[in-house]
Amino acid sequence: MKALILAAGIGKRLNSKEPKILLKIGQKTLLERYYQNLVNIDVNKIGLVVGFQKEKIEGLIKEIDKENRITIFRNTEFTKGSVISLVKASNFFEHQEEMILMDGDVLYHHDILQRLVNSKKKNCFLLDRNIEEGEEPVKICIKKNHICDFGKKIKKDFDFCGESVGFFKFSYEVSKKLLVKAKEIMRSNPNEMYEEAIRLIVKDSVLNNFGYEDITNLPWIEIDFPEDLDKAKKKLLPKIDE
Repeated sequence: MKALILAAGIGKRLNSKEPKILLKIGQKTLLERYYQNLVNIDVNKIGLVVGFQKEKIEGLIKEIDKENRITIFRNTEFTKGSVISLVKASNFFEHQEEMILMDGDVLYHHDILQRLVNSKKKNCFLLDRNIEEGEEPVKICIKKNHICDFGKKIKKDFDFCGESVGFFKFSYEVSKKLLVKAKEIMRSNPNEMYEEAIRLIVKDSVLNNFGYEDITNLPWIEIDFPEDLDKAKKKLLPKIDE
């Protein structure tokens, strides 16, 4: 199994001078936490897409990645949409094995990643039923116990929806379809987010191709705003590092 982490963006809304994956929460940066959690589940191939202040990220990689598990992919167009990051990592999709795809700005309990990896569903999303109203959260919509829609703007034809953690598991075959969609989107709209490529393969597939694991009440937070970082340090970290 391999893992691809998307960490090229600037994180404008956080007003940080550093890439979000270098945010230090407790005694470790997010990058160190991701790396250790992936090592603990025996992921030997880790792809990391970098862009904004890539030198700082690459410097930390030299310190922590003594086993050379990480392959770096550089996205020089990091001010545009994150769909470009998927395309920049095209070579990583060639390894014929399952792939974990991860946003690089999440503080999370290690059980969340374990739940994803251990899932019997070949193509799996992580869903939290505790979801805030509005368009900001990326939503996973469920109908007849299968994923029927995905994204920030959704139609109302579903049984229930939850928030996406931003971590996914894809079979080799589906990951290749994801890359094809990402390339198509990048050509037509390079400012689009990578989630649109996922939405399209969900909508193009039969319902039972995609499943989900319910991780409601396991601690995690996507760090987009200063208040998210404050909550991560004060409320989530004690639950994650216990």
